[in-house]
Amino acid sequence: MTGKLWGVRISIMLNYAICEIGGKQYKVIPNFPLEIDYQGEKGADIEANVLLIADGGKVQIGKPYLKEKLTLKFVENIKGEKIRVSKFHAKANYRKTVGIRPKLTRVVLTVKKGS
Repeated sequence: MTGKLWGVRISIMLNYAICEIGGKQYKVIPNFPLEIDYQGEKGADIEANVLLIADGGKVQIGKPYLKEKLTLKFVENIKGEKIRVSKFHAKANYRKTVGIRPKLTRVVLTVKKGS
């Protein structure tokens, strides 16, 4: 990958994967934490289907999945940023605001294994 970062030309080969967890697709980079939808209190490792792997300039694309699966190590369950939703009706003196902090699960990619 070649591009500019803060006005400096860089050339990097990123290792990453696009995987599917709970019906959503996430970009996973080894040893970087990733926050995904809540996966329960169990704290077990999560196995994810792989759609794409970019490793040292080589890209593998699945149709729709690759044979490899990623094992994501459970780190912790956390609460996300507060989401606020406001309702307003003009000329009716109606104002309502509700908020929620969604539960998230933090995971880290540590092991790749083929199946």
